[in-house]
Amino acid sequence: MNILSAIVALRDDFIRWPNERERTELAQRIDNQSRIPCVVGAIDGCHIIIKQPVSNAVNFYNLNNQHSIILQRVCDDHKIFTDIFIGILGRVHDARVFRNSPLFEQLTGNPALLPPNQHLIGDAAYPLLTILMKPFRNSDHLTPRQTRFNQVLSGQRSVIERAFGLLKGKWRRLKYLDVALAAKIPEVVLAACILHNFLLRRVKKHEYGEDAYNSKIMKMMKLIYKF
Repeated sequence: MNILSAIVALRDDFIRWPNERERTELAQRIDNQSRIPCVVGAIDGCHIIIKQPVSNAVNFYNLNNQHSIILQRVCDDHKIFTDIFIGILGRVHDARVFRNSPLFEQLTGNPALLPPNQHLIGDAAYPLLTILMKPFRNSDHLTPRQTRFNQVLSGQRSVIERAFGLLKGKWRRLKYLDVALAAKIPEVVLAACILHNFLLRRVKKHEYGEDAYNSKIMKMMKLIYKF
């Protein structure tokens, strides 16, 4: 097993959906920060620029005239990813990526993962759903209250953009992936996201409890030093 495959195998240890207690605590923190109740994460899609593929290149071509794949991610208020979905071709719209993601199927099929009183927040590209809040459409007819809501939502949602900036700043290879095997690209991105969470969670032992935390950290440290 190479180091890429070994890190990817640790996905469930470091990227996981918050449980009921964690979602309640997360929603309370976000409410304290922004006064938007019942929010348990921010969602967004971003483009990972790649070398032009040998085949099917037109479907990777995005609106910025670059070849890319899309990384959909959800994060909490500490910039920790709680879900990621990688590999949809760059020409696809964020809303379609979401509807085709395992997360959409899980959240709409299992209310226990996100009950009706909890929501994600996204930008205007996303559909308005019971599980997803988005801004009011910008127009000259918004009320002051609607305008204020948009401002607060945008401020809270910016955490997902900061998380991606942190990810790319730490793992600069993600700014342009020149990988010979296109099938390996999602694994490279996934490994970077796992390491991103690993680094952030090192300072948050209370999320796991001492024994569980040490077990997960030791797994990663043994893996790193092995290679």
